[in-house]
Amino acid sequence: MRDQKPLIKILSVSSNRADVGIISNVWNLLAKSSRFDLHILLTGTHISDDSYVRKYIPTDAKVYQGGGDITGSDGIDLAHHLSKIGEKCTELYNKVSPNLILVVGDRLEMLPAVTSSLPLNIPIGHIAGGDISEGAIDDRVRHAITKLSHVHFVLNKHSAQRVSQMGEQLWRINIVGAPNLDTLKSAKALPPNLVKSKLGLKSLEKLRLVTIHPETNGLIYDEPLAPILEALDRCANPTIITAPNADPGGIKIAQRLSQFSANRSWAQYRENLGTELYSNVMRYSSTMVGNSSSGIIEAGLYGLSVINVGNRQSGRDAGQNVFHCASNADEVFTLLSRLEKPATNIPSDSLYGDGNAAKRIVNVLAKLPSLEELLLKRFSKFQNNEFVEPWAQLS
Repeated sequence: MRDQKPLIKILSVSSNRADVGIISNVWNLLAKSSRFDLHILLTGTHISDDSYVRKYIPTDAKVYQGGGDITGSDGIDLAHHLSKIGEKCTELYNKVSPNLILVVGDRLEMLPAVTSSLPLNIPIGHIAGGDISEGAIDDRVRHAITKLSHVHFVLNKHSAQRVSQMGEQLWRINIVGAPNLDTLKSAKALPPNLVKSKLGLKSLEKLRLVTIHPETNGLIYDEPLAPILEALDRCANPTIITAPNADPGGIKIAQRLSQFSANRSWAQYRENLGTELYSNVMRYSSTMVGNSSSGIIEAGLYGLSVINVGNRQSGRDAGQNVFHCASNADEVFTLLSRLEKPATNIPSDSLYGDGNAAKRIVNVLAKLPSLEELLLKRFSKFQNNEFVEPWAQLS
């Protein structure tokens, strides 16, 4: 039971399965605290299927659903759905009158969610600004949202520096780490026999995890796809392939991956592993292959070797466990052969935090300045500040 009425009304917008893993721990802490009144809008891909996100929503949260269903959309259809998201957000923001709207990162559908707040003078809290992913349209969206936001929750000191370069005042920039690491660290570690059973595998030796998303900043969305599949075919080891994001071109990639797996006994395609099983697949895999930010941000937690293919993640801060290569089957195969025998022993790193990001975000939200101070944004001259990560201070 809460002993007092919540003081700070937070409205969080979620549009896809990926952002659930980032924001769910923040939701839980907000819901448990008597300082907050948590509201959640489900839009985007959650319109057609909300079964996954519903598992992670705290019972105390007030949940709304609506806007455009972007599943499988691109071109003019996607543009229409984005306008519907904007309409739903405007209606809901006016109805709820939150103290702050909380959004994650870089998805195209987050732009109408953010711009809808402007005429209503509602501040934006932005998670994961300052990152770079030059091969995806997400990169431009992320930087645009940074300039429209009032409180920044960045993943590391490099991202803090970039947000500062955009003229954002230092007091608005908070280094918190990656909230998705919180989720993975809190997931139960399963014994290998149970993981084998859940995956239907006889052995986890040389297990691979593969995720391929569209390169939405280029002319050929599926450029890394064929080279990766060709390289996998050359050395057929147990392979778990997960579904791509709901980006333009994503459905075609998903169909190709599903067909590839159906014709090979050593490969299986999974729409969704769930947090617990996904974290344990990473724990027991020898390599991760593809172009997912999960390989850059999360795999380092397990010291998992990652072959990052193509341009989607270009520019993103990467640890020593990440090996970059072009969309070329020979290069991918060479790295696979080197990293899989023997298994490469790489220490885990803290490039993206220590698994306590959600607590830091909630602590900042509990001490928000006045609405007037939040809304009055001044352009700050970049001074090449030395940012310090909180987990570095503890080591």
